[in-house]
Amino acid sequence: MQFLSLPSAWFAILLPLIAAMYILKRTYLEQEIASHMLWRRVLNEQEANRPWQKLRSRLLLLLQLLAALLLIVALMQPVIMRPSTASGHAVIVIDRSASMTARSADNGDGNGTKLEQAVSEAEQWLSGQPANRPITLVVTGQQPEVLLSRTQDHGALKEKLQSIGPVYGRTDNSAALSLAHSLLLDERDGEMAIFTDGLWPDAAEANAIQLDHAVSMNITGNPEQRNNQAILYFGIKADANNDGSYSAVVTINNDSQTARKAQLDIWAQDAQGKLTLAAERSVDIAAGEWESVQLSGLPAASYYKAELRHSTDAISIDNSAYQFPDTPRVKEALLVTDGNLFLEKALQLAGIQTVRVSPDSVVPSGEISRNIDWIVLDGNDPRLYDEPGWASLLEAKPLWLIDHPKEEDGQSAVPSNAQTVVQEHPVTSYITFADTHIGRLFKPPAEELGWGKPVLTYGGIPAIYAGDAGGKPKLRFTFNLQDTDLPLRSEFPVLIVQAAEWMSGGSQLELGITSADQLMELSLHSNASIAQWETMELLDNSLKAEQSAGNSPVKLQRQAKDIYEAPSVPGLYRLVEVDAEGEIVGSRMLAVYADAAELASSPESSPELRLTQTNQANEPNQAVAHQTNETALSLVVWAAALLLFLMAAEWEVYRRGHSS
Repeated sequence: MQFLSLPSAWFAILLPLIAAMYILKRTYLEQEIASHMLWRRVLNEQEANRPWQKLRSRLLLLLQLLAALLLIVALMQPVIMRPSTASGHAVIVIDRSASMTARSADNGDGNGTKLEQAVSEAEQWLSGQPANRPITLVVTGQQPEVLLSRTQDHGALKEKLQSIGPVYGRTDNSAALSLAHSLLLDERDGEMAIFTDGLWPDAAEANAIQLDHAVSMNITGNPEQRNNQAILYFGIKADANNDGSYSAVVTINNDSQTARKAQLDIWAQDAQGKLTLAAERSVDIAAGEWESVQLSGLPAASYYKAELRHSTDAISIDNSAYQFPDTPRVKEALLVTDGNLFLEKALQLAGIQTVRVSPDSVVPSGEISRNIDWIVLDGNDPRLYDEPGWASLLEAKPLWLIDHPKEEDGQSAVPSNAQTVVQEHPVTSYITFADTHIGRLFKPPAEELGWGKPVLTYGGIPAIYAGDAGGKPKLRFTFNLQDTDLPLRSEFPVLIVQAAEWMSGGSQLELGITSADQLMELSLHSNASIAQWETMELLDNSLKAEQSAGNSPVKLQRQAKDIYEAPSVPGLYRLVEVDAEGEIVGSRMLAVYADAAELASSPESSPELRLTQTNQANEPNQAVAHQTNETALSLVVWAAALLLFLMAAEWEVYRRGHSS
């Protein structure tokens, strides 16, 4: 039992006053006399009075003392605490911000996250509620969401709790708190149960909200216990010696209570699209401090990855970071030709570094072969397919075929007219071929064309095929560039630039880095009909939300004109743009991180979360800062009822004359 008004105990001073009244009461000696008329003077004698006497047991005295004691206890407002069994509407608020992905040391073996522990605690809280109590489930996020509203199916609530995953973008906790508060308006016995780690960047705003109902604050984990290493910054720039290499700067933070050694690895994507270890470094970092590491001599790559090796700390999604070079890597093309000066110069103008070899040369190998991005086969020489080395290389790389049709081969034709039909395709954009002369075109057999479709027809004969072969872009020009006047026309460099860009997989510029669910401005290809994110790598594969993301493409979400939403799970993504024919017209990479403000939340960096509760009696505000799963039951009514009973008994004793 507890008392809400302990100062009222001062009224207990009345108890000795009541006893003093009986101590000082005048009493007289009993004496047998013949007649009271003869002893009138004796009766009036004050000497027979004994004011100070021994306190004797009197029923009336005991009743009066007990009544006064009950009155004092009632003034002290006694209450007893018992488990909350309210039947009114309750709102559960689950914090699913990025900080809740930290592993909680309070969760058994320490492998579970704070979010999983919060869900478990919410299920335990739910098990203690009446079966018919209506409950609403609210989760935090960029915009708070109501997952279930006023449901009495607690089994469905537990299933929905198990499906909650983390949100890695900015979380508006104050909005979730305001939403939960609004759902309890006009509720007499409403209650709010919040499950969080208490690390809210917007804690000051949340503390200003006046809550009119009972609040149960359930803090998950101990904010004072910190054990986390994180990559705060990762930058890439070209080396000052201009030898084609790059330098990296990585800043590592040790938000732990002890000094730790950080093992840093830098990975680079090679020409085959595989990550190779480019550099590694070990650095000692004091507790609560950070260190910057600089590494130079990194090879040119499409993107780089910095990773803390074997880091088993609280948060895993901040142990890796991606970065792209300031300027994209120059694409290299293998030009297999007996000599085509116009084509070679046009490729160089398109920004393509060419490696020219003769069809009679040995197949390139070693570093030359690894650095080749795609191959231009100027003259489809069948001898190359018979040689195993050449055949293997042609199959492994994107291929651009340029036929050299001859009259005697029997598979060529002379166009009957110069009429052109141009299909919408990245290769043929802004190209008309008007007044262009093509003397002869090759007509490949149908079994060789299953990979593509004609995008340019000249005189009724397909002149350019484009498509996808084994997941790699492929082109085929059925005419010899040297037998046309196309190289002399202004459209020729445009055609080669667009063909080279398409063979390289689209735009050379990457999208950079952003936060999860962040709005970003994008310009899509004019011919793109579908744009979607393809997952290249996730920062952490251990969390439920990331596992559910998988490798399936995610459609690009448009919010406004040229404004789109970034993916919701941290990792490396590729934005793939596809035209109406299913051809890839653009491909760019984007690195997505968890919101830095959410991950950086700590007792030192954010205000203490102390929600303010105002009761209906207009009493002083009470700060809610800990778990309160009990309610107070007042005993004043019972004390008043017993007091009335004692007063009735006292009157009966007095009336019957048993006061002494």
